[in-house]
Amino acid sequence: MSHPLAARIAMVLLWLLLMAPAFAQPAVEPTAPVPAAEAATATLDTADDELLALRERLGETTDTAGFVQLRDAAVALDVRVQDAVRTLEAELAGVQGRLDELGPIPEDAAGEDAGIRERRAELAARVSVLDGAVKRGRLLGIDIRDVREEITATQGRQLGEQLSQRYGSPLTPRLWHAVAEDFPSDRQRVEAFLGLLERSVRDGIARFGVPVAITILVLAGVLAWPLRRVLRRAGRRFALRHTPGDSRLRRTALAAWLVLSSMLCIGLAAWLASHLLRWGDPPVAVMEQLANAIVAAAVYGALVASLGNSLLMRASPEWRLPPLSEDMVGSLRPYPWLAGGLVFVDRVVEGVMVAINAHAALAATVTGAVALSYAVLAISVRRRRLPLGGGTDTVAVAAWVRALLVMIRLAVLALLVALALGYFQFALLIGREVVWVGVVAMGLYLAWVGVDDLCGLVFGDDSRLGTATARATGIRPHRLRQAGLIVSAVSRVLLALIAIALVLAPLGTSFSGWRELVAAAGNGLRIGEVVISPSGVLKAVLIFGGGWVAVQALHGWLVERYLPATDLDAASRNSVATVARYFGITVVLALGLAALGIGIQQIGLVVGALSVGIGFGLQAITQNFISGLILLAERPVKIGDWVRVGDFEGDVQRISVRATEIRVADRSTVIVPNSELITKPLRNMTLANPLGRVLLQFPVPLDTDVDRLRGIMLETFAAHPAVLAEPAPSMTLDGIAANGIPVTAVGFVDSPRIAGGVRSELLFTLLRRLREEGIHLAPMAQSIRVLRDDGGLFVQDDASPTGDEA
Repeated sequence: MSHPLAARIAMVLLWLLLMAPAFAQPAVEPTAPVPAAEAATATLDTADDELLALRERLGETTDTAGFVQLRDAAVALDVRVQDAVRTLEAELAGVQGRLDELGPIPEDAAGEDAGIRERRAELAARVSVLDGAVKRGRLLGIDIRDVREEITATQGRQLGEQLSQRYGSPLTPRLWHAVAEDFPSDRQRVEAFLGLLERSVRDGIARFGVPVAITILVLAGVLAWPLRRVLRRAGRRFALRHTPGDSRLRRTALAAWLVLSSMLCIGLAAWLASHLLRWGDPPVAVMEQLANAIVAAAVYGALVASLGNSLLMRASPEWRLPPLSEDMVGSLRPYPWLAGGLVFVDRVVEGVMVAINAHAALAATVTGAVALSYAVLAISVRRRRLPLGGGTDTVAVAAWVRALLVMIRLAVLALLVALALGYFQFALLIGREVVWVGVVAMGLYLAWVGVDDLCGLVFGDDSRLGTATARATGIRPHRLRQAGLIVSAVSRVLLALIAIALVLAPLGTSFSGWRELVAAAGNGLRIGEVVISPSGVLKAVLIFGGGWVAVQALHGWLVERYLPATDLDAASRNSVATVARYFGITVVLALGLAALGIGIQQIGLVVGALSVGIGFGLQAITQNFISGLILLAERPVKIGDWVRVGDFEGDVQRISVRATEIRVADRSTVIVPNSELITKPLRNMTLANPLGRVLLQFPVPLDTDVDRLRGIMLETFAAHPAVLAEPAPSMTLDGIAANGIPVTAVGFVDSPRIAGGVRSELLFTLLRRLREEGIHLAPMAQSIRVLRDDGGLFVQDDASPTGDEA
């Protein structure tokens, strides 16, 4: 005869084989969708029954987990009812709008079209039905919120009663006398429990055989020890191969993998071993509850131990995530296993006590013993001397550890006082909370560091993924790094909020309030007439991101591919590319704002509200922006022009919508606001005729042969290859003075950019020729006046530049 388990597997395979033709049949045509208003009304109908069921369950609930489930169910029901009410309100508004379009009933109703009268009557009836449903939903929401408050009040009252329950101090004989009196009855209950346990195991072995039971136990042992170590080594190899070298992300990933693999392996091992308690014939509910408690205790204990070991990494210091010294790690090494084992024993003992249903005195004694075990563990940690070690990071982490130890000392003191006074449940809660706070703190540290590492991988400019992202999006690396810091900060804030909620979870709190906030946020945030919803924000982010990439790609294609193939000059190409880029940005902004639900009217209101600010604080920015658009459109100044603005003269390098960049002779760049180029005089020496003028001015004595001088000047101009023959160079006399003749010579070159260099070369040549010809320059005019001051002293005054006084 085949084994029963194999027979069951064969039956399942046969059933799948027989059902395969049914699976291959074409899908049935879906039914017509239910209108939203009808679905919302049906939700309200079922909500009445669910609310009644919640009220009935409230009277039967006594434990914290039950109250949490009730509150979560009430929040979920409230969210569904609010969604239904909003749907009905939207439908009511639409029907009311159509009814308003038909207008009121005319005085001469007989002359109105019959179809219009019928349509008005239908809409009026629909409005009445929807209005009643909306009012009903609002009243139902009030009832649900009343039930939620009642659940919270009842839970708080029962939790307070439980924690304040006093069984008598263990230092007095009253408690031990009660234990001794109840001992015979408790022994019978323990014997009955052991009998049920033995029968369940024996029935299971009888049903499936000893080999199956041994195989399950062996498989559970393999999962709990060898396979877990194999997975640990596999995770280390994977981290070495697939994470960036010499990065903290490698250590973070390994620590997270150790926690997850340990919880998975030990949890599966406990689940397999617990089947020995589930195989009773018939199954016993008490054994089923005990089996579930064992599995939960194993998973929780594995979480505690694996978190501590993954952060300490005693055997592999190079993989250690926190900067802890070796002495500190050595002192803390045994405590993750001790804490995990104590947590496991605590939960299993709790499940056994529930199964035994012992008297209050024995239950209180066991509770006190477990709480005392927590105190002993905490005291042993406190008595350890943890050296700080070296390094700034190590000292900082050690400071956090010492702060945690101070909190543990206070908690242990409160626990011992509660035990001495006989408040065993309160003492047990403190002991469990100490371990739970440590678990949350370790998990928060691991997630905190992991989020920062992931953001560094995705947004960092020193990672391949971050570099590829920057190249694909056209975003500068430092901007991308700033975005990563913002994402990391927001994620850490969310992690901190989650940690706070987890710390408060043993007191009966849950994530139901967060769920309500998320549901409210999902319906949108109303600001005036604008409703901003998460879906709209997501669409706007996608439009902004995708639009930015598209605009950058289009701008790059215009600059690098299309515009160079046209007949436009460099300045025209820059104007076209810049205008196209800003036009694309404007379109993307408009589409993104539309996705957010902000229309043209809202934008107009915002612009009107900002008009006062634009008139005062933003006037210069607006003026420069409009001036930039004028420069790009009219092009009085183009890229490559040689201009003079104020005291600066140079080459136009770039024109944006706010300012223009001019490179001057010393290779520095001057940023000139665009309004300066529009509203003030500007000398553009290459706008109409790009010729450069070389101007030479100097004085000669009155006895100079000016005709010979003129010939020398023209020969000097003609000898220089950069001086143009047309327009021809010329020399003029600017006048005749007593001290000499001022001479001006002018020549032209191809570009004003080389005029300075050509002028210098001409002056070198001219000075050499004048020296060879014996022509001297006239001395500069100087005026000296001799004055007498009041004291009879002589004072020299050479302030007069005319030379008429001596």
